[in-house]
Amino acid sequence: MRVDRLSVRKAVLNRSGLTLLEVLISLSIFLGALAAIGQLIGIGSRAALQAQLRTQAIMKCQSKLAEVLAGVQPMESVTQAAFEEDDDNWKWSLNVEPGAYENLLMLTVSVTYSGASEMVTTSYQLMRQVRDPAMLLDAANTVQSTSETDTEAL
Repeated sequence: MRVDRLSVRKAVLNRSGLTLLEVLISLSIFLGALAAIGQLIGIGSRAALQAQLRTQAIMKCQSKLAEVLAGVQPMESVTQAAFEEDDDNWKWSLNVEPGAYENLLMLTVSVTYSGASEMVTTSYQLMRQVRDPAMLLDAANTVQSTSETDTEAL
């Protein structure tokens, strides 16, 4: 009988299980990993928002340049104008300056987005060289006046 009591005591002393220290260590490792994953989720969502805004900026910049080239917008320098259909966070600018060669103009269209916080901002810029419309009008007027004088001579 004595042997049975000793074996029970040894079994109680050699009990396998988790101590409080092991539970606290595993809990701290779990919470540290959870905090790191939370940071990665935040970084990923900010990057997705930044990519979405950059794509919108590219589309708006291309659209505004197409409007200028089509003559919908005058080919004059504009600074920080708001888009007609959007909120006040989107602004566009047009810079018209002489190009690298004679009768060329350098058009620079810039689109910027500035959100409520400084963390959410983006901008995009397109540059394009185009013929000077004034040069084309002068050439058309010259051809037209020449054809009128030839008609009168006949």
